[in-house]
Amino acid sequence: MGDFSLFGLPVSLGTMIYQAIIFTILVFILKKLVFKKMVDILEKRKHHIEKQLLLTEQYKQEAEQHLEASKDVLKQAKKEAREIRTYSENEAKLIIRDAKEEAKNIVKKAKEEAFLQHARPFLHSEQIKEGA
Repeated sequence: MGDFSLFGLPVSLGTMIYQAIIFTILVFILKKLVFKKMVDILEKRKHHIEKQLLLTEQYKQEAEQHLEASKDVLKQAKKEAREIRTYSENEAKLIIRDAKEEAKNIVKKAKEEAFLQHARPFLHSEQIKEGA
């Protein structure tokens, strides 16, 4: 067929037309069979990734809500612990004060009884002297 030279390279016009036809048929076959499936696969992948991103955002929001709820619970627990501690300290102070007062009363009664025990013989001897 028509051979010619382009930039110093030999070119065969028949081979060139033959290769163009084969390339066009190959592109047409790929377009019909492969590209459609590949585009469908890529679209499915795209939708899957979008769903995963939405789920991730949803889980992130839920995690933030749970974190806030946990912070609130922790804050409430700390407040209750402080109240319990303050109440316990006050109760302990009252118990200690009552115990000290009771101890003082016991010591006072013991001293009075000891005094009476020691004073009884003297009082008894005084009564005898007055009676005689």
